[in-house]
Formats: sequence, structure tokens, C-alpha cells
Amino acid sequence: MASKINYVDIDLNKNQLLNAVVQNLPSAPLNPKEGQIYYNTSTADVGMYGFIGSRWIELSHLYDHPIQSTLNPTLTGANVLATFETNLQGHVIEATTRLLALEDLGYTGVLDANNYDHPTFTNNNLGNELDLKTIISDVDVNNEGHVTGFKTRELIPADIGAAVVNDSVINGIDTWSSTKIQSELDTINSTITGQLIYKGGYDATTNTPDLVSGTNILQGYTYTVTVNGNFYTMEVQAGDMLIAETSDPQTVGDWTVVNKNIPDIVDATDEFKGIIRIATQGEVNVGTSTNTAVTPATLVTYVNAQFNGSGYAANIGDGTATSFDLTHGLNTKDVMVGVFYDSTGDEVTVGVRRTTTSNVRILVNESLTNNELRVVIIKR
Repeated sequence: MASKINYVDIDLNKNQLLNAVVQNLPSAPLNPKEGQIYYNTSTADVGMYGFIGSRWIELSHLYDHPIQSTLNPTLTGANVLATFETNLQGHVIEATTRLLALEDLGYTGVLDANNYDHPTFTNNNLGNELDLKTIISDVDVNNEGHVTGFKTRELIPADIGAAVVNDSVINGIDTWSSTKIQSELDTINSTITGQLIYKGGYDATTNTPDLVSGTNILQGYTYTVTVNGNFYTMEVQAGDMLIAETSDPQTVGDWTVVNKNIPDIVDATDEFKGIIRIATQGEVNVGTSTNTAVTPATLVTYVNAQFNGSGYAANIGDGTATSFDLTHGLNTKDVMVGVFYDSTGDEVTVGVRRTTTSNVRILVNESLTNNELRVVIIKR
């Protein structure tokens, strides 16, 4: 019998295996693997076998569970299960019941023996002693968990961590308001000289904010140029930094200008790095541009067009159809058809029908997701 050896697993993708027969052998195959099956044709051992747990097990002998009589003991009111009887296979074959007795609930027979007698304690009601300034500081509890007494004390500021707002003092108890804190910070900032304080961007074209007059500008104020222009008589560019060397500066000499020292980005060439534009499909097709870039999409379109006379490729799958007619236009049925997952490149097996010299029909059992498979058709 002819056979084909496979070096990979065969995934039927949940499709049916039709008219299949398990391998027939007169004896168990050599060097079996876990899960292997075969049909033994010898008269003495005829039957289906599976290699499970390092040995061959006949799959034909399935376990037949015995039928037992129905047990339905009456369990109502105080009637409870008393005993179970099982056979050698562990099946319950009999059950008995009995009435629930008072002894089961712990009753000793002595009158009131199980009643709980709660001890009596002195009334420790504090009454009006717990005012707004009084808190419970301690609780006395006996071995049975009963509260037998209380202790109280005066509430102190440390108990609640409160602070008093007082802008006129400096101590470890009171605190300042936000207004006082801001005022102190403003005073400190106005007296500190030499620190760099970033104030924001500067439009050199419109002198916004007004730096040329020097009004309200302190030593250390720092700005970054956002729009090119002239700062006093000096040309500045976006990215340059302006630092006031004195308060109320009046000339460009009162400022330090830090140039960004980064040249403007130019178009890329075959000699210099720079900005490059994506080429259009027309430019890719012509192939004369020296300062544009080709994308994978435009390259694939161009290559497909160049090889249109000897091959064809397309994606199939729309979430509904199971039959796809592809017009390749190669004018022959002598074509080779390859199909693979577009996402992974793994090859798959599908139905292929060469309906005409210009058409191939791809057949699948279930609908495909959008553009799931890639079909490549090449003329022999």
C-alpha cells in the first residue's frame, strides 16, 4: 500500500476526517509513542488498542457500571441518617435512619443544666462625665470579656493634631496661612540675586513678553526664543536662551544669549542627512527621484506590476465567503498555486480548482477573516 511520510503534524482545523481507517496490524507496532492507536487483526487479539501509560490497552473493553437498587431513605423532621453499607466496589447498597435524640444536642437530663447564668456587675455608667473635653482613656475587662470599669482624662491638642493659624509668630505650634507663606516667598525671591528663574517663551518678532524695556525683569530671569526675530539688534532663533545678567536690563549687553548651535534641518541628499519625503506610486514607477523614499506598499505594487506577465498574488477572506475566484490572466491551467497565512507565512492546505485558463477557484470549509490568506499563482 502506498503511503506518504509527514514530518509535521496535520491540523484539520476542526474539519471532519472522512472514510478513515485505523492502521491494521497483526501485532503491536514497534517503538510506540504515548497515544498511538492501531487495530489488531490477529484472531487471538482482535480489537482496537491504544498505547497508554507505557503499555498497550485494549480499547474495545469498556467498563460497564452495575445497576444498583434505588435508595431513598426518609429524612423528615428529626429523622437522620444512621449507617451506610457499601459493597467491594465502593457502591452504597443500603442506608438506615434513626430519630435525632436530645443527647445528640448535648442535653444531660439535669433541669436547667445548660442554661447560661450571666454574672452581675456594678453599674459603671459615666453619665454626664463624658463632655466635649473628656475622653475614655482605659477600659477594664475581666477574664470572661466583661467590661468592669472605665477611666477618663481631659482631651489635649496632641490628641487631634490641630494647629492654629497665626501669621504674626514663628514657633513650633502655630502655622501660617497660604497668603502669609506666598508673601514670604515673594520677599525671598525679590532679595535673591544670581539664580536662574525660567519665565517662559519669547517671541522675538513681536517682543512678547516685553524684554527690551527691562521693566519688572530681575537678574536671573530666563527665557527661550520661540519665534525668530531681532532681540535689540541681535538676530535670534527659536531654541536660543536669554538670561538677564542685571535687574531692569536696558541693552543687549545686559543679557547672555545662549545659541542653540543646532543648524536647521535640510532636505536629505546622497551626501547629507536630513528630511526625506515619501515617494508617490507614480514616482516609484518612474524611478528617477533621488530625494524621496520608497515604502513597502509602493514597492510591492511596483514589483507585482513588473512580474504581472508570469505571476499573480492576492489576499482572500471577507468574513463570509467560502469560495474565491481569482482571475490571474496567465492564459494557462499549468499554474502552481501556493496558499499561506498572510500574518505568519505558514503554508495551509485548501481546495484548488483551475476553472479556466485565466481563473483559479480557492475553496475552504469555513469563512475566513478579512484578508486572512495570501494566494500566490505562478505560471509553469
